[in-house]
Amino acid sequence: MGEDERDGDQSEASSEVEPELVARSPADSMITAAHSMVTPRVELEGTGFHKPLPARRRIERSVTALGLLLGRQLTSTLRDDHIILIMMAAVVGVTSGAAAALLLLWIESANELFILGATGILQWVLVLGVPVIGGLAAGGIRWLTARYLHEVPVISPVGVIGAVAHRDGALNGRAGVMSGLGTGVSIGSGASCGHEGPSVAIGATVGSVLAEFFGFRLRRKVAMVGAGCAGGLAAAFNAPLAGVIFTVELVFGGAIGGNVGTMSVFIPLIVAAVAGTFTSHAIFGAHTEFQLPEHEYAALPEYGFYILLAVAAGVIGALFARAITFANERFAKLEKIPAWLRPAIGALGVGLLALVFSTQVLGAGRGIVDQALHGQLAWEVALMLLGIKLVATAITLGSGGFGGAFMPSLYVGSCLGTLIAVLASGVLGGEAQSSGAYALVGMGAVFAGMMQAPLTPIVMVFELTHDYGIILPLMLACILAVVVSRRLNEGGLYRLVGQQRGIVLQTEAEGEVMKRGFVRDLMAPAEQVLTLGAELEEIRQVSLRAKLQAIYVVNDEGHVVGYINGDQLAQRMLQGEIVAGARAEDLMGTARLTPLLPTDTLAGAMAAFSRAAREVLPVVDDEQRLVGVLRRESLLAHYTDKVLGEQQEVVQVHAGQKGTVDQEVGLGKGVVLERVVVGRRWAGKSLAELELRNKAGVVVLEWRREDELIKIDPKAPLREGDVLAIAGSRRAIMRAREIW
Repeated sequence: MGEDERDGDQSEASSEVEPELVARSPADSMITAAHSMVTPRVELEGTGFHKPLPARRRIERSVTALGLLLGRQLTSTLRDDHIILIMMAAVVGVTSGAAAALLLLWIESANELFILGATGILQWVLVLGVPVIGGLAAGGIRWLTARYLHEVPVISPVGVIGAVAHRDGALNGRAGVMSGLGTGVSIGSGASCGHEGPSVAIGATVGSVLAEFFGFRLRRKVAMVGAGCAGGLAAAFNAPLAGVIFTVELVFGGAIGGNVGTMSVFIPLIVAAVAGTFTSHAIFGAHTEFQLPEHEYAALPEYGFYILLAVAAGVIGALFARAITFANERFAKLEKIPAWLRPAIGALGVGLLALVFSTQVLGAGRGIVDQALHGQLAWEVALMLLGIKLVATAITLGSGGFGGAFMPSLYVGSCLGTLIAVLASGVLGGEAQSSGAYALVGMGAVFAGMMQAPLTPIVMVFELTHDYGIILPLMLACILAVVVSRRLNEGGLYRLVGQQRGIVLQTEAEGEVMKRGFVRDLMAPAEQVLTLGAELEEIRQVSLRAKLQAIYVVNDEGHVVGYINGDQLAQRMLQGEIVAGARAEDLMGTARLTPLLPTDTLAGAMAAFSRAAREVLPVVDDEQRLVGVLRRESLLAHYTDKVLGEQQEVVQVHAGQKGTVDQEVGLGKGVVLERVVVGRRWAGKSLAELELRNKAGVVVLEWRREDELIKIDPKAPLREGDVLAIAGSRRAIMRAREIW
């Protein structure tokens, strides 16, 4: 039942779900899949139940059936999950590399289409008009994708992270094509963004589509999505190691946690990155993103300036991430403006910046980066472009333009490095490294500060340059930039944008759910309340209705002044310590109150309960008037439903026939697997007699007798000591416990 056992992604459980059936919950799908292992399949096509399918649906169904057939044949032939994944990763790497290459070719074609070759007044008209035309085209592509595909284009790795975290890596292939077209239009018309993020997203889409075609499910599909990310970025930068590290650190870093290092996930990334790079070589030839001279090793006094560069890069990287998220928020609030028109408004803003300051702010900006790396960028220009590029990129991405912040961060970093190089040269004179070395380190440091990911820029820059002269300053600057950035932002750019979109990673689910919930969402009316003058009989009756929990005492203005502990009150009564005529003010406990505000987070409420050691806490307003109570049981129920109930388990099950491949089944959100040892109450009875599914809502996925897996036969008698693997919700498992 382990993750690394041979997986049946092309299993009968997968193929039983017909494309035209009404969509069901993950739990229902799991039950149907498991039921198919023990129940003969009923061919509904011959019953007249289905209406004739449209031609397009028939084609889609035929393609789906062909993919499942090929996938099952591949599994049956090779019978080794690792080999299957490696082969598929190679296919995904080649395909995603080709897709990234096509994207680059499309961007070059779009550049020729929108080229600003005019001079004089016409040039200024084009500087404003061409970006707006590209923005309108990008908005139109977004509208078409939403209108006819009912999808939101996945443009950046944020969308991939969301797909991995919440949709088992499912991405729409046609939406991926539209994303590629939109990226070419946006960048080709002057949008201030890069193509690397879309290349990753398109590569991930390729991996998802191929995994779906061959019948891969759940974590195997996620592995192929990661392979597509690695292959896409490796092809875009001609840097296979950078593609692998980027995927592990930023795409998978919080989505699948410790599974990154397993054979089933990590090896496919490497294979796909290599395949994507070979594909890039085949199309464009052996090349690097930037042609750079080698640099001398940095002298010891220079490290002070590299530390200064790292601190500045951390601040600017954090500011860059905030600027993009701020722009996202502002454009999202323009509800009166249609979404398809917003990219054109953003493009107009970028055009105005180019018109007022410099046309070098348009496009990805490789020319400026190349100048900075060769020490040909004047510091006055670098200072101006640093701020303008940051603003222009935030406007482009916030308004809905197609592109990413990868290349703009390198642009800004090269400008920052140029400025620090001028300062170092003024102090150290000829002993300072060249301006290009500082620009190179600045590129990596700003990227690290913006993404809060140090490994990717270190590996990427070194892989692009093969220059040992800058490796030590680069490592120092990237690490320090991340440290500084984390002082300013709670997370990197992808995490901040993901939070805006409601993407909660599994590793963050517990904290995020409790931080995003508020006490006002769970508090109940304060029905059991006493006044200071309440007499003993009233106190006794209220305590009984409150089930001897804490009862809060208020004064005439409704302010909470204390509480009475029901358990302690009962003990004192039994011991004869309560005198006749005692009132509520005489019986209040001496422990300090722990009031909550309606605006307190549920995480804060959990901390308050742990300190107070009570089952009920008062909720008060700003003037300490009692407005409700919060019960510990309500808080725990919310935690169970929103955290434990949203988790998804994946298990390997066996159909019972010897020589068949294990089947991977997703249990769905809130569904758990539990193994039950058959006792005397169940011994001699069959599964059909127990009716576990009807009575408790659980499904038997596996039947083991000693060390042997046996076929699940509903009519076969159980033996004492048999082990059944049953799946269902936690409540269903509790109901099943009552049966056994």
